[in-house]
Amino acid sequence: MANSLAPEEYARISAEAYRRRVLAQAREHGIPASDPERAGERAAVLATAGRAWADDIGPFYDTDGARIALGGVTKQAVSDRVHRGRLLALRLASDGSGRDRWVYPAWQFRPAVLRHLHAVLDAAGYDPGRATTGWTIATWLVTPDEELGASPLQLLEAGHLPQVRDAAREVRASLGTDERTTTQQPATAAS
Repeated sequence: MANSLAPEEYARISAEAYRRRVLAQAREHGIPASDPERAGERAAVLATAGRAWADDIGPFYDTDGARIALGGVTKQAVSDRVHRGRLLALRLASDGSGRDRWVYPAWQFRPAVLRHLHAVLDAAGYDPGRATTGWTIATWLVTPDEELGASPLQLLEAGHLPQVRDAAREVRASLGTDERTTTQQPATAAS
């Protein structure tokens, strides 16, 4: 149903549902201290964030999809590739059981990308133990860069590894990876 709605209708229906929920919560727990306009804006961002990420970085595979894309390897093999910096995993919110959920951008499984991805991830300072590095690197890879003349992903697919690797070193510096290596927490296994 939601996909067939006009943006105005979607906004009207979701605003009404939000109003009902906030009213019920306020009656039961009291009026929140937060600014109501900011609370509404935050709710709107949360409602649409998944679609924005999927549009910009996705589509994504879950772990089973990654296994299949890699030729039917085991979950452990996927996890090993992530932790050796040969595969880009993006951490999602916990599934409620305390385990992290992971997604894998589908574009990385293209042979021209997968072949050299490890060099780019290494140069960029990819650390699956720090959720922000994966999302930052994924965003950087798909975003057109004026200096490069294309997105790093497009250049990688075209075989321009040295140029992409050099640009990835700048990403590493912006992430502060080198400065934080002594304070890193152990990475959680991708599953």
